[in-house]
Amino acid sequence: MTTIRAIGLAVVLVAGAFGVVLASVPSDLFDLERHLVPKELALHGAALAGILLLLPGRGTVRLGVVEGLLAAAVCWTAFSALTSTNHWLALRAAGVSVSAFAIFGIARAIRHERAARWVLLGITAAVFTGTLTGLAQAYGVRWEALATERPPGGTFGNRNFLAHFEVIGLPALLLLTFEARSRVGRWTGVVALGLTVGIVVLTRSRAAWLAAVASLGAATMLAFLRARTWRAALPARHGRIAGAAVALGIVGTILIPNRLEWRSRSPYSDSLRDLVNYREGSGRARVVQYGNSLALVAKDPVFGVGPGNWFVHYPRVATPGDPSYAGFDPIPTNPWPSSDWIAFLAERGPIGALLLALAGAAALVVAWRRAGSGDLALEGRALAASGVLVAALVAGLFDAVLLLPAPAYLVAALTGLLLPETRPMVTWEPQGRRRVARLVLPPVVLGLLVTSSLGQLAAIRLATRTATRATLERATRYDPGNHRLRLRLASRGSCAERLPHARAARRLLPFHPAPRQLVARCDNRT
Repeated sequence: MTTIRAIGLAVVLVAGAFGVVLASVPSDLFDLERHLVPKELALHGAALAGILLLLPGRGTVRLGVVEGLLAAAVCWTAFSALTSTNHWLALRAAGVSVSAFAIFGIARAIRHERAARWVLLGITAAVFTGTLTGLAQAYGVRWEALATERPPGGTFGNRNFLAHFEVIGLPALLLLTFEARSRVGRWTGVVALGLTVGIVVLTRSRAAWLAAVASLGAATMLAFLRARTWRAALPARHGRIAGAAVALGIVGTILIPNRLEWRSRSPYSDSLRDLVNYREGSGRARVVQYGNSLALVAKDPVFGVGPGNWFVHYPRVATPGDPSYAGFDPIPTNPWPSSDWIAFLAERGPIGALLLALAGAAALVVAWRRAGSGDLALEGRALAASGVLVAALVAGLFDAVLLLPAPAYLVAALTGLLLPETRPMVTWEPQGRRRVARLVLPPVVLGLLVTSSLGQLAAIRLATRTATRATLERATRYDPGNHRLRLRLASRGSCAERLPHARAARRLLPFHPAPRQLVARCDNRT
């Protein structure tokens, strides 16, 4: 690869990382979407720019076992999207997986280049920037880009989203701290480590807490069992300093007063006590939701209900008293279940979920094997890769993680950079029309995703400026699949004005009660 192309790809990956951290627009109507849609645009934009730089210089395609399984999972996701009820939601959800796979491939392509270390530094700097936005909100800074619900979410819109992102980035931060070649670099990493641990504690995200313990525990166990060269080269004082930074981050968070208005007098101990409580509160809600969601697997056992379509189909299986289903609300559930893996099972079917699980397992096996290679740099990266993968896996058991653009970007980029190379399982050198298709199809798909996100962003900005009917009508032209806008337009005005949007909402959400009621209300009057 030429130096110019490698530098260009490095710039794209770092810019994309900062994009998924900082991208946000103000909106009172779309509190969560105002964070998610700009981050999806940053993800798709980085994937498109990287692919346009990468593809012209690559002839032969070589896929290891991890890459092959991920490619199969993405293809399965695309087929599942074609069979879905709501194709707009399917496009968004499948798009996150497609663009994340592209970011993974771009990161793999430059992992041996000199620019790779600078990319790792840049992505870790983006992770720490996310830490700073959360800390700023926790200690009283007001900025329209910060979350307004469930603080301290920083620029992520939700404290759990911020916590998951930071925990996934912790292993890379630790690796760079240990590998720092200067005292300034090492102490910068130590300070960043303490502050990042602090914001994870401040969020009170139990899934992130469990993921942090599992991630650091897995990497530590792997270091002692396999990475003898790396462990021998690491000065003992570095480990002690990192441990002290973690401890200070936890203690400082608890003792230093903040501006977060928790309802409990002992919020952190309450969260710790309820860490594995599944008999009441949110733990019980998850158990009920998981059981009901698995009923969707039986209804669509091959391709599932379609990416992003759990939200569409969940009313079919919600049971009386389900804490996660507010049947009287126009939008009765969250957009996703409280688990990546429940979502993958229900939306992409058992085969789609299995392909993703096998890809993760294969990556962990690769990290395990390369951690004992005797190569100092290779062992360190294998340890960090295992930490990233375990953090994503554990957090995803209890919350939406890989379904969202920012953590999906981070996992893809870090895994692509850190995971050691494996022997190619498939080698493909396309010729003729197949070569043209390989050069044209990825940019076209990613361009479609960028265009879709731009339309959604335009709709949010329009609806934010003024809530007049004319403006909302115009917003639906940019984002025809926006059920929130459709329901809002269907709930006011004359029946002649409301009915087209009520019917559009019913097509988007055929199993939800609100669109059917809005249609029936006007049908009865006519």
